[in-house]
Amino acid sequence: MELAVINPIIEAGGQIAAIIICLFALILIILALALNIGFFYAFTWVRQKTELIKVLRPHVESINKTTMLVKQGSEPDESQNAIVRTVAKVPAGVDKVDQKVTQATGKVAQGAIEVRARIEQGKAIVKTFFKPPRKQNLEERINKEGLQFTSPGYRTLMKEKAPVSTAESPSGEGYEQTITAKQLKDVPSR
Repeated sequence: MELAVINPIIEAGGQIAAIIICLFALILIILALALNIGFFYAFTWVRQKTELIKVLRPHVESINKTTMLVKQGSEPDESQNAIVRTVAKVPAGVDKVDQKVTQATGKVAQGAIEVRARIEQGKAIVKTFFKPPRKQNLEERINKEGLQFTSPGYRTLMKEKAPVSTAESPSGEGYEQTITAKQLKDVPSR
């Protein structure tokens, strides 16, 4: 049996490898067990909470029905739980308060508008009676306020840029001549 003779270094390396593999397998089994126990407790907690929700649901439905009846104007049954009756009355009370607040804010807004309108009316009356009238001729108002005739920018255009036209002399020689705004005033339209 010559094959049975094994190198002692390889034999020691194989034993070390087997120990390391067993150690990793043990760690893996412990981690898997800890994870399974954690999931077990988590799912148990969730199951308990869902049972509480199932127990709570009929109470919530009772409160909803009673609230709808109170909103429609009927009183809750005396046979129901006192908490359900009290909670059902809250939305109706909130609606009443909301309506009162809306009415009050409407009155306040109307009053503020009325006061502001009266103040502006008073200012206009005072200006009318106590301020001397302005007497300006039309040309001053046009220059000051920039009033325009017949189309937007007419006066400004006529004052700033008069069109340049080419006129020919009777001899046939052409020349350029500018036409001013005063000259255009008296020209009849075609």
